[in-house]
Amino acid sequence: MPFHSYIFFDSDPSIDTFDRASLADAKKEFSACVAGSKDVRTQAYATLALKTGTRFVLHMNAATPDSIQMLVRDLLHKQLGRKLKITYTLLGMTRPSQYNPTHPPKEADWNLPHRYLVVYPFTKTTDWHLMPYDERRAIMKAHVDVGRKHSEKISQRLLYSYGIDDHEFIVSYQMDDLQAFQTLVMDMRETESRRHTKNDLPIFTCIHMPLEEALEMI
Repeated sequence: MPFHSYIFFDSDPSIDTFDRASLADAKKEFSACVAGSKDVRTQAYATLALKTGTRFVLHMNAATPDSIQMLVRDLLHKQLGRKLKITYTLLGMTRPSQYNPTHPPKEADWNLPHRYLVVYPFTKTTDWHLMPYDERRAIMKAHVDVGRKHSEKISQRLLYSYGIDDHEFIVSYQMDDLQAFQTLVMDMRETESRRHTKNDLPIFTCIHMPLEEALEMI
């Protein structure tokens, strides 16, 4: 299923109108709605204290963006959903690499998520896109070679957002060791491709957990 969306939620102050029992029931109803979707696969992550304005994020994967939209609509109409607000979204698609088109898009194992997820959008410069293809391909090969040195500890998913979101790409990494990931990023900063990055913010660091646990962050 090619479409992926990262949807970041924060709680509205009105959530304080719930008593403890009502809030617990609302969380169960919300979780049941996610679990009951046949068209959308969802993973939950906590973001509280890791990025301002967010409590948790739902990573949704579906065959069409319509399915994601309908599920989010249903969630926002639940008791808990009425007390939440969406503060950021990222939308992208998997597709074969521009520089290795014969290979299918690499997917991190959905069923074995790591402890941490780091996800951010990024955009290349105009000069990059106007550069001859072979030059770009050589630069990207050097960039990918650095990533491969860390592939035993870190998995990556690259999404294309050209024309369907504000950015050109969304990149996400899964790992169990944030220090190992930071080392990867520092190594990649020294590659030639860095010269051609226009923007790669904001960066979201997220902690994987069952949805029921992620909802305890609100």
